[in-house]
Amino acid sequence: MNFINREHFDMFLKNLKFLGVGSQGVCYLDGKHKVVYKVFHTYFDKEKSDYRIQEILRFSNIVNDTFIWPSDVINVSGEIVGYTMPYVRAKSLYENDPLLVDLNALERASVKCTEDIELVTNKGVAIYDLMYNILYGNGKINIIDTMEYGNGRVILSKNMKTFDYEVKLFLVDNYFNEFVNENKMLREMYLSDTSALEFLKLFRSKLSEYVGQDVDKLGKAKSLVKRNSKPKYIRYVEENDKYE
Repeated sequence: MNFINREHFDMFLKNLKFLGVGSQGVCYLDGKHKVVYKVFHTYFDKEKSDYRIQEILRFSNIVNDTFIWPSDVINVSGEIVGYTMPYVRAKSLYENDPLLVDLNALERASVKCTEDIELVTNKGVAIYDLMYNILYGNGKINIIDTMEYGNGRVILSKNMKTFDYEVKLFLVDNYFNEFVNENKMLREMYLSDTSALEFLKLFRSKLSEYVGQDVDKLGKAKSLVKRNSKPKYIRYVEENDKYE
């Protein structure tokens, strides 16, 4: 997408919805066309950008249902200042209330995400900077901010590691740490590189045994929630009392 000059682009941005600021840039939404515009900080700092189209779009031809790749670059006066990507209606995983999430849906979403991580691994994609870049909504996982990914020989377990780590933190940290720590097998799985899927299945099973009913949502085990003063996982969750 090309813009004649900064004035032209700045006027365009004023008609978009501000979404947020990240380490690389600022995101805006074109709601009508369901397109997100990510503008690099270098543009606002009036610094020269050294991004190249080949670098930004190098994985965009890998078809999958999880990773949101850049779809086009944004040119202003012939300089690349950002890129566009499809809009996904979802919240960051850390914004979801773990007590309200349907565990059946989360398990299915994790299976699909795992399949797509394996797919991109087989394409030689090395995943970086995944922490806090997982979206979850409508029973689906998406991953954004893929600019830091690299090419090369990589093993699946390495590409899976951060995904598994964040999902386990999402389920447990500052909610069920005490319950997990009291069960030797759960604790070992939680602290090791065991997949989030394996952990989720056993975690749910043990919770269900303890409370005497199928825990399809963690809210059914809310009596076990124990808060701690120094959580590892940073969350932005609105409190909700409807956990049953």
